[in-house]
Amino acid sequence: MSTRDVRYGAVSGVGFSFLVSVLTLALEALANIFYPTPLALSPFWSLYKGYWVSLLLTLALYAILIIFTRPYKSEYMMGYSNMLKSTQRVVIFTIVSLAFLSILFDAYVGPLRTKIGIFIVVNLISGIIGGYVGVRLS
Repeated sequence: MSTRDVRYGAVSGVGFSFLVSVLTLALEALANIFYPTPLALSPFWSLYKGYWVSLLLTLALYAILIIFTRPYKSEYMMGYSNMLKSTQRVVIFTIVSLAFLSILFDAYVGPLRTKIGIFIVVNLISGIIGGYVGVRLS
């Protein structure tokens, strides 16, 4: 495994982590119109606090994003599945690390500026972890 692959995995993991976080917050804000519930990024925090709507929305979004990166049958037949399996590993490990690290974002109750900083740091760290581990294990 080259260091270039690890760097590409980390950069794609960071981008994917920000995408997942923004999609989660947007989906929960949309659901908040119909059923008022606090916004939570981490499914573990939602489970701990009893925010069942947030938990179900977050888990459904995670499942859809993991299924979306699964290679199709034609890609298996053409031999592209090895390249796409590393992408799916990056996605899975980024989502898992984001689920754990976003507890920090949800648990913090201080000023908004600090919460935005925690949001950025959590996404950077989870993307780097997910990208690194996903590429190294492929």
